[in-house]
Amino acid sequence: MKLFRGLRNEAVMRTRNIVSGTASTEPNSVEYSGKTAAPAGRKFKPLTLPQILRRNSKSNTNITAPDVPNTSSVITAPLEELLTFEQNLERNHLSAAGQQLIEREERLYGQISEEVVQSTTEREEEKEQLTRDHKALLSQIDLAVKSSLSPDEDSLEALKSAVKAIQQEEEQDRQWLKQEGKRPDWRPSECRRHHNTVLQSLVEERMDNAELPPEESNKLRSSLQRDVCGKGRRLQEDLLRVVKDVKGCYPEDMDICNFFGKMYHQAFSAGMRKIEEYGLGMDDCSYLLYWVNVAYPEILQNPELTKVINPEMFGKLLTEELTTPLENQCLTHKEAEVQTLINKVLMVEEQAWMEGSVPELRDDCYFSPLAIDVIQFINAAVKSIETVWGDTSKVQIIVCLLKDFLNSYKKFQEKVLKGSNNGNSRTVIMAILACVEQFRDYIVNKADIFPVDVKECCLSIVAEMKNIGYTSLTSPIHKDLKSQYSGLGTPVWLEKKKEVFEKLFEGINKHTQDLKGLTDSCHQELLSQLHLEVTVEYVRRLLKRKIKLRDKEMQEQAARLLCEDGQRLHKLFTEAGSREEWLSDILPKIAEVLKLQDISSIQLEIVTLSQAYPDLSEFQVSALLSLKSNLSASAVKRVKKTLLDNQDTTSSQDAPSFFSKVQVR
Repeated sequence: MKLFRGLRNEAVMRTRNIVSGTASTEPNSVEYSGKTAAPAGRKFKPLTLPQILRRNSKSNTNITAPDVPNTSSVITAPLEELLTFEQNLERNHLSAAGQQLIEREERLYGQISEEVVQSTTEREEEKEQLTRDHKALLSQIDLAVKSSLSPDEDSLEALKSAVKAIQQEEEQDRQWLKQEGKRPDWRPSECRRHHNTVLQSLVEERMDNAELPPEESNKLRSSLQRDVCGKGRRLQEDLLRVVKDVKGCYPEDMDICNFFGKMYHQAFSAGMRKIEEYGLGMDDCSYLLYWVNVAYPEILQNPELTKVINPEMFGKLLTEELTTPLENQCLTHKEAEVQTLINKVLMVEEQAWMEGSVPELRDDCYFSPLAIDVIQFINAAVKSIETVWGDTSKVQIIVCLLKDFLNSYKKFQEKVLKGSNNGNSRTVIMAILACVEQFRDYIVNKADIFPVDVKECCLSIVAEMKNIGYTSLTSPIHKDLKSQYSGLGTPVWLEKKKEVFEKLFEGINKHTQDLKGLTDSCHQELLSQLHLEVTVEYVRRLLKRKIKLRDKEMQEQAARLLCEDGQRLHKLFTEAGSREEWLSDILPKIAEVLKLQDISSIQLEIVTLSQAYPDLSEFQVSALLSLKSNLSASAVKRVKKTLLDNQDTTSSQDAPSFFSKVQVR
């Protein structure tokens, strides 16, 4: 209003000068209508103030400086720079054009100055013209808003001016709501709401028309994938442009970045829902879930966007109600696919064994691709699910298949052992042991994706298969050494000293040399197990009580033989690859009991033995003491009581298990 009044007062003063014959003859003077003044000395027809105002309103040539909020600049600026409403509109000076309309609106609908005398007809004509001009302004604002995502500088300048014009319109709406009386038909104009509607339409149109470049489009398998990826790409690029360019055209209170983010989210979500309504193949189903769970959240986590956009306000791209059926479809298909593949691998393995095929020899080790194939199938499914869901929360349905597979694999191993007459059974068992080792490593390394109970069950099956496999390889060795074992702990063993053990030693050495075809780690484990089993058999034979050590001399002789045999056995096995270092103490500790004569010392040694091996039983102690035939029954009873008194309080949970494997009758 100040601007309008200033211009009006200037017009009044100039009119008075004309009437009084004192019109200015300055060469740069401009009439209020915007036309250049006549040359000096030219006579003007005197104009009254109402005539000037009527002329101004009819020709719609309000004059203002473009988008200059400070009215003082209008007064002091060169008159040649003053623009009409039409000129401001044409040059996208929408804020200035809007201000001109507001001033005309206040003049026509507000308090009329006593100086202004207009007919009703003239006023109505001006109101109609104002209505048309207001529509033209809103149309131009719409165009500026629709061009907000254009990259050129002119579009951004037009948008800045349009936003200011919208703010002016909103303020004018609020002013009218505070007043009574007749107001323009377009008030309230709700320009902000209309702006939001235009932006929403713009976003929807851009998302509907989003397309990928041909070189990227050709990489995707289906039109659905191209559509989803195109929309996602458009969303990403446009939001980055909003943050970089559009944000600066709006005041902070309009929160334009989050507004755009919400509009794009809704448009993308609507497109996804339409796609989801159709039956989806597995590839498309997985791709859709990938965008919902991974790709879209990653876009919103872009550091440039997170500074000004809060994605938590938007919610999920698709609701759980819509994604759950897709997830179930995807998981069920993936589970069935993996189940079919791993079952086929086992079937091929079993068929090869039945046909008498010998496993492939690689680096002197019998090899089967079964474990590698099964692990690859499971891993591929796990990675696929991790890609689609963005985490490991759903992979358990796949890894649980390994438990059932291992049970089936164990049954196959048992079948091979029952058909041990087949010429290839021994080599197949060696290949199975290599596979079992690979399964164990996979389960241990991927423990985080297994449910605890499933992991423990799988490791238990693997351990059992290893034990069965190694036992099947050591059993023939023990059977072959049976005659050599039989001399241990007998009078012949004591009388002929090293002769009995020498035969056993040679037999064991020969068999350790023949254990070939296993991987290094399996070979070490097999030798460790054989080392343990031979030591157990040695002690078992000793505790069969086939010899009576009647005096100190015999007992010390037996103790020396035990120590010597123990040292040679330990050296043989450790040099061959056994890792059971602890077995070196078994025979010397038993020898110490045989050597001691003092009851108190024997009691102490038995307690020490039970501390080292908590599975030492009272019955085994009785068998050991019975070798010392010079011990009285009361002495044996005292020793056993000492064992029982100390066994529960001194046992160690970390101690290895040995005597529980020694069966004594």
